[in-house]
Amino acid sequence: MRLTGPIGLAVRAILAAVITVGALLVSAYTVTVFVAAFLIVLPMQLGLLEFTETRFLWALAAGSVLSLPCFALVIGHTIRRERQHLLEETVSADAVDAETARKLEATATRLGIQFGVVTPEVRLHPSDEPLAYTTYGPTDPVVAIRRQGTPFVVVSRGLVRTLSKTEIEAVLAHEFAHVGNDDLQLTSWLLVPLFAAEFVYENDEDEKWQFDPFGWTLMAVALVGLGVFSRGRELAADRAAVEATGNPGTLASALERLAERRSRRPAMDLRHTRSRSAVNVLPTLDEDGDPGGFRAMHPPLEVRLEQLRSVAA
Repeated sequence: MRLTGPIGLAVRAILAAVITVGALLVSAYTVTVFVAAFLIVLPMQLGLLEFTETRFLWALAAGSVLSLPCFALVIGHTIRRERQHLLEETVSADAVDAETARKLEATATRLGIQFGVVTPEVRLHPSDEPLAYTTYGPTDPVVAIRRQGTPFVVVSRGLVRTLSKTEIEAVLAHEFAHVGNDDLQLTSWLLVPLFAAEFVYENDEDEKWQFDPFGWTLMAVALVGLGVFSRGRELAADRAAVEATGNPGTLASALERLAERRSRRPAMDLRHTRSRSAVNVLPTLDEDGDPGGFRAMHPPLEVRLEQLRSVAA
């Protein structure tokens, strides 16, 4: 059964949230135990008290009071840092090319009306990698019941140079669909374990984290939780983009051309390749560099193309 209908997408979101919350709770418990151990071991070493089960439970409770608010602040900081990273190096489109900016802004305004959302600010990334993703700003609320803040849609020079005008419109429609479907809030939370793993190992260019049980587990859980949610949302965004543009063939050709431009090792900053790949319209890594199965962050390209062909039929 493919969980790509409205009910299936809700099931995916719940499963992804459960996996990610589980990972965060385990991390919080680990931090709490370390704080509790410090609170009781240090006085023992100084000869101020003796170990008892009751004192350890009190230390555990004190550790929770001290560590959990800090843990919540760290999560909020991580989400804001994640958003800041996704907007790093980007500039307003009109700061580079007035003609490109005019076309992008006109398309964005039209799509905003079609999807019934506040028109996101379109920004240009200087990378030659074909990039297209959506994020909120670092100062926007981390948790919001209603949609708040103005999202940003980022496209790269590489994407603008690779695709035709109609193909760019199809890709932008895909990104606007994510905004219209309220995917951004949950995606930000699902990215926390992945971004945390990248932050801890950001100087590990040889990916030695794969031999570290903690690093491997954190990355694996992050990919599974994010993948369960994002694979269904990508297919839903493709369908919504086709409804907006009325041309499934254009989005299909855009995905195929972008897939041809993927590289095994992108020339851009490698420290956060996976998190950027997770939110991109197409994985920035080729199939050898992107995990498959439950850890895949996007549906296989052929599955997406097959869906578009079925719509066109």
